[in-house]
Amino acid sequence: MPNTNTSPLVSVLMPAYNHAPYVRAAVESVLGQTYGNLELIAIDDASSDATWGVLQSFEDERLHLSRHDTNQGAHATLNEAMGLARGEFIAIINSDDVFAANRIDRLLAEAVASGERDVFAFTDVDFIGPAGEPANEHSRAIAYRDLRAACDALTRDAWFLAGNPAITTSNFFFSRALANEVGDFAPLRYTHDWDWALRAQKRTSPIWIREGLLGYRVHAANTLSEDDVWRHIHENSHVQARALSTLPIESGAEFAAFQTCLALLKNESFHPLPLLFYLLHRLAGVPNSRMEELTSGQGGTWLMRKLAETSACPEGIFHSVRQLAEREQTIASQAALLQERWSAIHDMNGVIIERDEAIEAQGQLLVDRWNAIEQMNGMIEERDRCIAAQDAMIQERWHTMQEMSRVIVERQEEIMDLRSDRLVKLALCVRKAMRWLRSDRGL
Repeated sequence: MPNTNTSPLVSVLMPAYNHAPYVRAAVESVLGQTYGNLELIAIDDASSDATWGVLQSFEDERLHLSRHDTNQGAHATLNEAMGLARGEFIAIINSDDVFAANRIDRLLAEAVASGERDVFAFTDVDFIGPAGEPANEHSRAIAYRDLRAACDALTRDAWFLAGNPAITTSNFFFSRALANEVGDFAPLRYTHDWDWALRAQKRTSPIWIREGLLGYRVHAANTLSEDDVWRHIHENSHVQARALSTLPIESGAEFAAFQTCLALLKNESFHPLPLLFYLLHRLAGVPNSRMEELTSGQGGTWLMRKLAETSACPEGIFHSVRQLAEREQTIASQAALLQERWSAIHDMNGVIIERDEAIEAQGQLLVDRWNAIEQMNGMIEERDRCIAAQDAMIQERWHTMQEMSRVIVERQEEIMDLRSDRLVKLALCVRKAMRWLRSDRGL
């Protein structure tokens, strides 16, 4: 949109801190908007890298730069920039994100079309990686899709109780009039954007443009990547308690209460016990400033951890509903697995009993066969003795037959000798007889 006298000025606030690889793309995405009547207020929050040098390299009269000597945090830097803003509408971009070229045009058109004085709008988000590549399967992108689906089942006034569908301050677009009513960003490290959105939601219904007009960059240095679990628990619960303690009581309060509970149960950052803790403190009249102090863990001890130690309760009871539900699902899965394994063991035990019985039967069969073999061995030994005795008898008979054969031979020889002698004598007698006959005849 060209810069004309009738075009409202849009102030874009950029808190910049140690984003030298990304800040150029962020600035260019703002200065290259199709809507021209804007100013970019960029404050370097004492970066230790080349961020400040990159910011100074731009030459554009719409860019206003300043720099902190010491780091003051995102919330303080945003509050400072908001105080410097001159526009009728305010947008925010963090120094590692990028705007779609027509983002401000679309948001401003929706704001004007609403006819409202107090406007709070945001768009869908596209997740990008360090080099600007799509990061649709990043864990935060997946959680964002789940949150969008959850919000589809809720009323508009319950969206931010289910989580932060805007995801980041980079997605905030609001009127100066609303900012004056809502006030500054709270001194919270992780949830200053969510807290501000919940306070804005009490004054106006948010406008959600279902178009991906913001590139949200996920990388290792994202603040929400920090693993400060107790700070997350305290900040989330403080923000939710602050929102719940000021819910309006209307004729449709029962429906609103149901929607509120439904939204909280869909919120992955809903911690029932810590939320109750903060609500009770608010009911007791503890001032909000003190509540914010509790979220920083001052004194080195988180109150939730101290409460766990004092009550001798496991720290796990301070987890979110989603974590508790996942734990219940895990326990149920493990119980089902144990039951399955027990059934398998029971079935195996039956198989083992059957095998034991079969082995016992086989053992008895082996004993029977062994006894049969032993009996057969006895019979074989007895037969061997009989054979040995028969062999001895045969040997004895053989020797007897040999002796009898010798005696027979000898007797045969004697008979032969006797026969021979008798034949000789007979021959002599015959000779004598022949002589006698011859002599007798005168031959």
